[in-house]
Amino acid sequence: MKLFIPTIVAATALATTAQAGNVRIAHLSPDAPDVDVLVDGNVAFAGVAFNELTGYANLPQGDYLIQVVPAGASKPVVIETVLAVPASGDFTAAAINPLSTITAAVFEDDNQRKPGNTRVRFVHASPGTPAVDIALANGGPVLFSNVAFGESGGYIEVPAGTYDLEARVAGTDTVALSLPGTALSGGTSITVWASGLLKGNPALGVAVSLDVAPISKVRVLHASPDAPSVDIRVNGLTAIQDLSYLENTGYVDLDTGSTNIQVVPSGLEGPVVINATLDLVAADYSVLAIGELADIAPLPLADDNMLADGARIRFVHASPDAPSVDIALADGGPVLFADVSFGTSGGYIEVPGGIYDLEARVAGTDTVALSVPGVNVTGNRVFTVVATGLLSGTPSLNALALLDAEACRTDVNGDAKTSVDDVLAVLTAWSTTDPWADLNGSGTVEVMDLMAVIQSFGVCRSE
Repeated sequence: MKLFIPTIVAATALATTAQAGNVRIAHLSPDAPDVDVLVDGNVAFAGVAFNELTGYANLPQGDYLIQVVPAGASKPVVIETVLAVPASGDFTAAAINPLSTITAAVFEDDNQRKPGNTRVRFVHASPGTPAVDIALANGGPVLFSNVAFGESGGYIEVPAGTYDLEARVAGTDTVALSLPGTALSGGTSITVWASGLLKGNPALGVAVSLDVAPISKVRVLHASPDAPSVDIRVNGLTAIQDLSYLENTGYVDLDTGSTNIQVVPSGLEGPVVINATLDLVAADYSVLAIGELADIAPLPLADDNMLADGARIRFVHASPDAPSVDIALADGGPVLFADVSFGTSGGYIEVPGGIYDLEARVAGTDTVALSVPGVNVTGNRVFTVVATGLLSGTPSLNALALLDAEACRTDVNGDAKTSVDDVLAVLTAWSTTDPWADLNGSGTVEVMDLMAVIQSFGVCRSE
């Protein structure tokens, strides 16, 4: 399978990602001119104006000399600081205070995307303005409380919508700044930066940065048992080439809105065996090619990849000649997903992390159609199990397990962080083929897996 990038960006596995962080610059010094930002003596951002934020620059892990100078000039250097960029994460270096006392404040950006919600952070960068509360207007409840100059109020999540907000002097009803009609789109993360001067020029106002753009994450699974390898076009451009049976693309980023997906035999212009137009919002999707070739069809699914303390599992029936099934614990155990028919999903359940022996029974009976022993799942991961193949034919009926989401790859024990507990989990699994402890995919748990955990201490963020 080959993945191309015309209008989409491929998601990259953590194991092959370079150790690097993302850094951007915010110009919030009210009387400073436009500036250039130098990284190790080279201009990285040019002509940054007041209330402007740059895009993120990807910097390999290490220490960098950050210098700020007037735009187009080499001096004076109004800010000079060494910024330690860790192995991963997003950061904003903000120029704050008036020019005479200008300094850099560094904020760690927790850039997550929550479908249907907006993650909002407030940062107070208005010198001379007292601590403020950010609240819904007209006496509404406080969202961020007692945020002082140079501080962040942290993140909150709110449903997508339009809000009338106001900044009040902390602990009072005195409104310092009204922010009517603040539109918050779902699936995004933003920062509201209070800037300017309460008494002076430029006047107190806000800069709003879009930290996480609204995107759709889409993956395609080839689950048609007798169809050849296929190419996939997105809005007329070849995005995936040579996707074979039981292969999936992993999640790729697509723009929101109307998106046309076509499936054709590999290397050919036609016939177009699937032609589907999806109205994508900022969410995660799986599109399965199901059915035998003569009746091949797309099965679009909305993926709920929210993490939980336990393992979240979904079952999808994609075996065209198999009857409706119950998915249950083996040996007469309880049913987990009941009466799931071809082309449908049984929804999500949450179970404690562990190793499970499952079976697919003909719905409402004890007749076992497929045994699925040794399903190894952990907490803080989301899985989809797809019934594929043919009950009576070749390829035979099988179960394909897909990892949909995880807190981080080096979270071996499933507690949403990388710590000494994961070191112990790797040592416990030493010389086995445990899928969560075999971090480098070598086929056995070994010293390199242990080193991967140790090197990732503090990198993985708890949800």
